[in-house]
Formats: sequence, structure tokens, C-alpha cells
Amino acid sequence: MKSRNIRTAVLAVLATITFVASAIFIFDVEPRLMLGFFVASLVCLLLVVLAALLFTVLRHYLKRWW
Repeated sequence: MKSRNIRTAVLAVLATITFVASAIFIFDVEPRLMLGFFVASLVCLLLVVLAALLFTVLRHYLKRWW
């Protein structure tokens, strides 16, 4: 089961690299613009992870108190 998770993560990273490379080379998108999109997506991902962490902690404390 562990190797399936690693394979999925590796394929996701390769798909992202392929998307960025095709946007730059095929559609002539500026690399600086793609870097901006990448940074924005990382910030959004960080916000989602922090929200999930907050709700997990809240759920843990609510279960503990009730």
C-alpha cells in the first residue's frame, strides 16, 4: 500500500512539471508568469492545510470536552 501512495505522489509531481513545461514551450507563456501562478498555488495549498489543521484541532477538543 505504501508504494501506491509514493507512486501517486510522484505521478502528481510529474504531471505538474509537464503542465508547466507545456505552458511555457507550447503556448509561449512567460516563465515568470508561471512562477507567479506556482507561488499563488502554494499559498492557497498552505491555507487549505492550515484550515484543515485548525478544524482537526477543534474537532479533537470538542470530542474531548463532550
